[in-house]
Amino acid sequence: MKKANLAVIGCGALAQNQHISNIIASKNANLCCFCDVSEKTLEDLARRFPHIPTELDYKKVLADPSVDGVVIATKEEMHVPLTVEALKAGKHVYVEKPLGETPEECELVMKTEKETGKKALVGMNRRLAPVYRDVKEILKRNGGMKTAYYRIADDWCERYKNYGGLRGGGRRLAVECCHIIDILRYLADSEVKSVYCYTSRVDEDNVIMQFENGSSAMMMATGYAPKQTPKEHFEATTQFGFVTVDDFCELHTFGMPGEVECKFYEGRTHVEHDYMQAQWYKAEGIKADIAIRKYLVEEEQRRAKLKLEREKNGEKEPEYTYHELYPYYLNYGVNKGWGDSIEHFADVILNDVAVEAPTSKDAYQATKIVEAILESRETGKVVEIK
Repeated sequence: MKKANLAVIGCGALAQNQHISNIIASKNANLCCFCDVSEKTLEDLARRFPHIPTELDYKKVLADPSVDGVVIATKEEMHVPLTVEALKAGKHVYVEKPLGETPEECELVMKTEKETGKKALVGMNRRLAPVYRDVKEILKRNGGMKTAYYRIADDWCERYKNYGGLRGGGRRLAVECCHIIDILRYLADSEVKSVYCYTSRVDEDNVIMQFENGSSAMMMATGYAPKQTPKEHFEATTQFGFVTVDDFCELHTFGMPGEVECKFYEGRTHVEHDYMQAQWYKAEGIKADIAIRKYLVEEEQRRAKLKLEREKNGEKEPEYTYHELYPYYLNYGVNKGWGDSIEHFADVILNDVAVEAPTSKDAYQATKIVEAILESRETGKVVEIK
């Protein structure tokens, strides 16, 4: 069976934790090249995956006629220029979020897609998460989403406290929360009409969204949560009932006869890890998520303590294997739709199927909404989406 040849441009932590494994495990895609500006990164990948070529120069990747599409997972500032160049080189693109920092940048990608006939899919992957595919259908069958609440909570402010660029203070809404804006638009089946932002400190916001169809949602976004905290939670009323989702791995419905009342979702697998974590989620849902997070934090603390003791005694730090360092994933273990997005991207390339993943137009809408939220944060006023 023919597979789509995909090259990964930008092979840092995100690509290694998600895209590389997902392409290798894909039924429709073949990973044909690693491309990165870091020789050290490429040497490490060549050691772990000796059958896959490496390349420092992305232009050579774009010039290769055997490459059908590229997955771009570089720093955010490079997303738009690389996407435009790849489209012009005749490649389909799957680019990480956020696509652009401004609506105008997203419009440039939209324009280039029309000119080249190639497609750009954007990595706001929640739409393709199995649990949210189910939620979408549940909402449709029960009168649609009326009110909703979405919490996204992590240790962003500690993790990126010394990080510049788009991940600097106050930019979490643009870089991370575009995910939530997109999934709420998708589930509401409507565009956002207006927003209001309450903020308590940098990168900690409550955002109220009013949709054109009359539904509404609140997004609680904080970058100050401890690592043990399950990252995401969703709940919504429908015309006839109530639905909740805990961190992609557990769904509950209430007051909707005929709908599943409780369902656990299998986690994602990684080609360099065992299968146990994925099955644990399927067996115990959010209970497994909490247990895994607790273990990982305790293990991190244990290793930090051992490192200090070794330094004190003049001992050399041992070299850990990838699996020893990351026996489980903190935020990547649940199935957020990453693998499904890659599979869908390959299907779009091979069979020209209708695009179900977020597009550059969706990224454009998310960017407009982020700009309005930032304006509301500054002015203290409700801001209409123009």
